[in-house]
Amino acid sequence: MKKKIYVLVYGRFPTEKAYGVHALNQAISFSELGYDVTLCYPKTNNEKTIKISPEEYYKKDIRFKLEEVPFLDITSNKFFVILPSIFKKFLWLARSLQWSFTLKNTISDSIVWSTNPVVLYIHRKTNHLIFEQHGQAKYIQRLFIYLLRKHNSIFVGTTKYSYVNLNKIKKKSILLPNAVNTDLFKPKNTSVASNLVVGYAGMLETYDVDKGVFKSVEAILSLLKEINFNVVIIGGPKNKLNEIRKLVAKSKYKNNFTFKDRMSQSKLADEISNFDIGLVPYPKNTHMNKFASPLKIFEYLASGVVCLASDLESHTDIKFEGMNFFKNGDFNDFKKELKLLLSNPENLKEQKFLLAEQVDKLSINKRSEQLINFLRP
Repeated sequence: MKKKIYVLVYGRFPTEKAYGVHALNQAISFSELGYDVTLCYPKTNNEKTIKISPEEYYKKDIRFKLEEVPFLDITSNKFFVILPSIFKKFLWLARSLQWSFTLKNTISDSIVWSTNPVVLYIHRKTNHLIFEQHGQAKYIQRLFIYLLRKHNSIFVGTTKYSYVNLNKIKKKSILLPNAVNTDLFKPKNTSVASNLVVGYAGMLETYDVDKGVFKSVEAILSLLKEINFNVVIIGGPKNKLNEIRKLVAKSKYKNNFTFKDRMSQSKLADEISNFDIGLVPYPKNTHMNKFASPLKIFEYLASGVVCLASDLESHTDIKFEGMNFFKNGDFNDFKKELKLLLSNPENLKEQKFLLAEQVDKLSINKRSEQLINFLRP
């Protein structure tokens, strides 16, 4: 088996989005398993570019190679900004192909990992390929997944729906839900304090789709009339966080709430470990229902935090202790299920105890070992 691995990320890096954390953790994991790892990403220069190094942004002592590949960023061009969405998507895919082509002479006789089938296609002839599907593939991306089937590649579905569809294209496919760094995200204790903490940590919207936290807070404010507990909301963007702040400020329960901006993974792990219940109230759309394996759920579970999630297919497929569900989009049911959890500390304590026993199953290193073993002929 080859000892060199390239992790290819065609997108802003570092980034506040989950894809950045997953790619980084995947690279760290491969490195800790003894592989020579290089994470490649394009140079960007637009209004969303985070102009600090990945090491500084993620607060990580990175022990593998990071390569920022020089590339003309057309997303800052005024012409690109006014283009209709469909043309922007086409250009993004075409540019990802061009970017990957610049690496063609650098990468050979290696393992190449990416969540983008277009960038993998360029490297199909002389490498082993790992394609992970973390979202719905449309049009050109779907075509490139199909083209990869004939080459030395494996497909990874992070949800059952994704896996079933990938397996129809190529039999060498595997189901591997997300996983986390369990040296970082781990249970602090299995006890339950008298004043329980309900928390949410993460992006408050994805691709301009609200993730249900505002509606959750509305239901929580109603529940606080019946039960006293604390609430911690961590995330961004700031305008979405401020919307929730304003909602809470109008109530008489503002002292029950703590708001925090996004933070480093190490600080986030400390904060999440103080939660008793972690919320994942995501709405139902094709991406979230069928293809997304939320990193947030695995961060909660690995931290010993009981999870209350909307009953999307991708959520109910996660067969770990500590998973609790409410009817998607029904925040009266959300309130009812949250009240049940808060009203039964003994049940919470039992769930937290079971969570602590399954932490190893949530390890990204174990996931990477499965991935590499599956790649072997």
